[in-house]
Amino acid sequence: MKTRTPFIPAPRITTVAGYLLTRLAEAGLISIFGVPGDYNLPILDAIADRPDLAWIGMATEQGAGYAADSYARLRGVGALVTTFGVGELSATNAIAGAYAESAPVVHIVGTPALAAREADVTLHHNLPGRDYDHFARMAAEITAAQADLRPATAPEEIDRVLSTALRTSRPVYVTIPADVAGIPVLAPAQPLSRAAEDTDPGGHLAAGHRVTGQLRDLAAAGNLPVAEPEPEVSGGRLTQRSLWAGMQAFLRPGDLLIADQGTAFYGAAGLTLPDGAQLVGQTLWASIGWTLPAALGASLAVPDRRVVLIAGDGAMQQTAPELGTLLGQGLAPVIIVLSNRGYTIERAIGCPGAGYHEIPSWDWTALPAAIGAATPAVALRASTPDELAWALTAAGDHAGVGRPVLIEVVLGADDIPPLLRDLTRALAHAG
Repeated sequence: MKTRTPFIPAPRITTVAGYLLTRLAEAGLISIFGVPGDYNLPILDAIADRPDLAWIGMATEQGAGYAADSYARLRGVGALVTTFGVGELSATNAIAGAYAESAPVVHIVGTPALAAREADVTLHHNLPGRDYDHFARMAAEITAAQADLRPATAPEEIDRVLSTALRTSRPVYVTIPADVAGIPVLAPAQPLSRAAEDTDPGGHLAAGHRVTGQLRDLAAAGNLPVAEPEPEVSGGRLTQRSLWAGMQAFLRPGDLLIADQGTAFYGAAGLTLPDGAQLVGQTLWASIGWTLPAALGASLAVPDRRVVLIAGDGAMQQTAPELGTLLGQGLAPVIIVLSNRGYTIERAIGCPGAGYHEIPSWDWTALPAAIGAATPAVALRASTPDELAWALTAAGDHAGVGRPVLIEVVLGADDIPPLLRDLTRALAHAG
């Protein structure tokens, strides 16, 4: 009797870049942020070939890092692609912030081809000399794991760094030489394994580790103090107090409130959030300008939730080009710009009249019109409590039908939220 040989399927083949993208998709990622550069084009070609992944081209690498940070917080992993040297260094602040704030961001860097390095030629985007590891050494200080991929070991190295990102909730750094990205390797045969998490979900990390409900229960059980909004006031000029009273009434269950460091975050921290709503900020790293690209990342990560962004005019000027990216994606957040002519949180800390706190004034309501988006933003301005109430009502209506809204809120240069006022007084007494 003739024995039949069992059928053994041929192993599936992918590329080095394809293997990495497969693992990222397996982890839940569907959007990748970044900026093109000649060394990363083979990686971008691999992304373009995948219908399950969307490339989100950003105005800046820093903006890409901020977007990947908020995306990772809400979806479990985020990723950005930059080019060697000039591109990756532009993203360094964002990656350091992701490390400080415990966001599992995968920083993918396209580097010069191995063949070019071995030819001992001087290549652009590098520092003088033939050392191509300057930037990898810098990245090692702000990432939990690093890998410089080679064909023979790429699958194992990719699995190692991604497992570290998912396990530690910290960013990782992966470089792919331009002539390695397309090298064939075996596709993943088994799901990516991840060991038990070893993070510390406490303090400012409560939201990132999805334990805000438990934290609220703990506060209630122990009769611990929590922030309360102050009573609404009306009439006269718009103040921080009336602004936050209006915001309290505007928020609804499930909202994602993203507040930039400064008066925006200290005002938002005093709100009582509706059920399922979440406040997201960068409380430890505290890099101003984070929120605009973070709102983009958040909107793509959780498209079923309303995103409300609130930031000072100084913070918005830091990353304003990403407003074009956000509107170009057809997203519809509510953007509230606190227009108070400068860095009011610094005024509160010391020397309120110093000229170095001032910034040029922008007409924020004119900015959306300069962006050729398919769905232009509704631009409004409020300088009194009544105008704010009307603008917020209109914002709710427009956002509900997919129209992005920008509200410029005009405030006094020295006016600060109650929570920040109390904090600065306490610091003054302590000092």
